[in-house]
Amino acid sequence: MNAQKPFSPHWADIAAFQVVQNKGDKDTYTAASGITPSGTVHVGNFREVITVDLVVRALRSLGKNVRFIYSWDNFDTFRKVPKNLPDPEAFQPHLRKPIARIPDPWGLEATYAKGRMALFEKELAQVGISPEYISQEQRYSSGTYAKDIRFALEKKDQIREILDRFRTQALSEDWLPTAIYCSKCQKDEMEYERYNGEWTYSYKCKSCGLEERVDIRKTLNLKLAWRIDWPMRWAFEGVDFEPGGKDHSSEGGSFDSGKQIVKEVWGKDPPQYLQYDFVMIKGGAGKMSSSSGELYTLSQVLEVYEPQIVRWIFANHRPNHDFALAFDEDVFKVYDEFDKAESMALAPAPHRPGKWPLLRRTYELSLPDGKLPSEMPQRPKFRELCSRLQICGGDTERTWEKFYKNEMGESKKPYFMLRALRAWHWLSEYAPEDFRYHLQEKKPEGLTSQEEQILSALRNLVSTVDLETIGEQDLGNLIWEKVIKALNGDAKQTFTTIYRSLIGRDQGPRLPNFLKEIGKERLMELL
Repeated sequence: MNAQKPFSPHWADIAAFQVVQNKGDKDTYTAASGITPSGTVHVGNFREVITVDLVVRALRSLGKNVRFIYSWDNFDTFRKVPKNLPDPEAFQPHLRKPIARIPDPWGLEATYAKGRMALFEKELAQVGISPEYISQEQRYSSGTYAKDIRFALEKKDQIREILDRFRTQALSEDWLPTAIYCSKCQKDEMEYERYNGEWTYSYKCKSCGLEERVDIRKTLNLKLAWRIDWPMRWAFEGVDFEPGGKDHSSEGGSFDSGKQIVKEVWGKDPPQYLQYDFVMIKGGAGKMSSSSGELYTLSQVLEVYEPQIVRWIFANHRPNHDFALAFDEDVFKVYDEFDKAESMALAPAPHRPGKWPLLRRTYELSLPDGKLPSEMPQRPKFRELCSRLQICGGDTERTWEKFYKNEMGESKKPYFMLRALRAWHWLSEYAPEDFRYHLQEKKPEGLTSQEEQILSALRNLVSTVDLETIGEQDLGNLIWEKVIKALNGDAKQTFTTIYRSLIGRDQGPRLPNFLKEIGKERLMELL
C-alpha cells in the first residue's frame, strides 16, 4: 500500500511521499542524478546528488526498494577550456571532441573525464553516498541506445513540433534530434547530417572533410541532443524522481520540454521533479562555474567541515533556496549550530515536541552511515579549539594532551582529531588575519620601563595564583587590581603591552581565559 503520510515533516520525506503517491506501488523506485564532467565537479554540483541521496534515504525509510543511478554525461562535447588546467592553451585542439575521449591534463587518469569522475566519486564516498554510476559514453558507443536513437529519428517531426512550442523561432525542416562525432577527427561540427531510414545515418565533417555513412547500431559516435537525451533516459531507466537546477527548471527549459517529449513520444510519465538552487561561498564571487575555474570542490569543503556537518548543512536547507557555505568567521556559527542540533536530536523527545521531529530527522539524514550513535558524541567546541591549537602551534597531539585528554578520555580522541585537523586547516587557509596568532618564543626586546613594569607585575601575579582553578572573572579582577590599578596605568595600554609580548599583536583573545589556556609554566617563560 502507499504510505499514508510522510515519514517526517522534513522536505526529503515530503518529496519521497509525493513520489510514492504519484507513482503508485512499485517493486523498485528509480531516483536519478547526473552531471557533465566538463571541468572540476564542484560543491554546487554536489547539491543535486545529495538532494537525490536524501530523498532516496527517505524512500527507504518508507520501506521502499530504491535504485539510485548517477549518470556521467561524459559523451557531451568539450566546449570550453577551463581556466584551472595546467596548460589551457595546449587543450584548445580538443575543443568539440567528446569529454570521454580527450587526455587528462594532470596525467592521473586515462582521460579528462575519468579524472574528474574518479575524484568526485571518491568525495561522495566520504559523505556516505554510493550510487550506481553510469557512463553515457559507454552506453552510446556500445549501442545500448541504438533502438531509442532510431525511434527518435523516426519521430523527429513530432519531437520538432514539441520543441517549437518552447521556441520563438521554429526549427528547420531538416532538423535532426541527434549529433555525431566524426570517426576520424572526433569533432562534432558537420556540413550536413542525414537520417537515411532504417539503421543508416550519414554526415560530412566540417573539420576534416570526412564523408561517411554509418550503421546506427554499430557506430561509436552517434548520440541524441540533450533535450531529447534526457527524456529518453527517463523512459529507458524508468526514472521516478530526479531534481534539476534553476537553468533546467525555468519556464520553457529542458524539463518543460522533456516532460512533453517523454509523455507524447515515449508514452511514459515524467519523473517527480524538485528544483534546487545555487550554492555560493560566503565571501566568494557568487555562482560557481566549472568552465571558469572559480569554484570550491567537495574536498575543499571537507577540509573545513566534518562529513556529517556537510550533509547536515544541505539537509537543513530546502533545495529551492539559495544559500552560502561559510569559509569566513561564520564557520564558528555553523559548528555551534550543528553541535546544538546534535545535542537536542539525541536527547529524549520533549513532552511538547514542537520542531523536535524535524530537528531529529535532519540530524538522522546528516549521518554518513545512517546509524545513530549509541551515546552522545563529545566534540570540542570549534572556536575554543582554534584558540588552543594556536597556543600549541598547530600541534594536534600536543593540544590533545594539554587540553582534552583528561576531559574527554582516550576513547573520544577520534572525535577530537576529526575536528582538530579541520580547525587547523581553516586557520591556515581561510581564517581572517586578525584571528590568527602564534605565541612568541621569548619576551620582545626594546621595551620601555613602563612596559617592563606591566609585564613584571603580570608575571608576579601569575606566579601567585593557580591558573587551572581560578575563575575567569576572578582572574580578570586580579589583573585590574594587581597590574593596571597598582601601576596607575591605562587599561588599553596595559592590554596592548601584554598582547604584544605574548603574540606580537595589539589585541587578541579575551585575556583572562587566554592566560589560563596558555598555562603558568609557559607564561612564566614568555614574561
